[in-house]
Amino acid sequence: MAGNAPKSRGMIRYVVKSFLDSFKIAKREKVGEIIGRDPYGNIYYELPAQPQLGKRRPTRWYTAADKKNERDALNKEVWAGFDSDLPSEWESWLRFRRTEPPSDDEVMQSLAIAEMKKINAAKLEGKRIDELKAQGLDTGPPKPQDHEKMPYPKYEEFEIIPGDKEYQQKDRWEKYKNPYMKDQ
Repeated sequence: MAGNAPKSRGMIRYVVKSFLDSFKIAKREKVGEIIGRDPYGNIYYELPAQPQLGKRRPTRWYTAADKKNERDALNKEVWAGFDSDLPSEWESWLRFRRTEPPSDDEVMQSLAIAEMKKINAAKLEGKRIDELKAQGLDTGPPKPQDHEKMPYPKYEEFEIIPGDKEYQQKDRWEKYKNPYMKDQ
């Protein structure tokens, strides 16, 4: 009798099965293929496209490296200066701006150019500061404008962020500074 059931009875089962399959949880691969690594230690993965499941583009992601007192490919401290955790070539690949993953030589060349730009910027800034000193002008940072001034006073004995005394004493812009600049 079950084999002779009308086709309309299977419609609900078909709809529910299609709905559950649309989540693609059980049918997709769980582990991606390792595509490459960058000099910072990040690992990049990709799951290929599966058009039969409605997945037209591959899935790309990376796992960040643990960065405790490590040095990067250019023998600089990982958090020193403008170094980012993700080279721009790999970011382009992750965002589908490029189809092929970057080569190690391409990434290293880009990092070397970025390092050269930091050195040149530090030299230019040093020359600019020397010229300002020769003219007798102030070489310090600009004074805060009226809209930048703090509306409330700060006292050394009180914390700015409750429970975080170290944050107050630490320079929060330290990781964004050019490592080649001399402290003035």
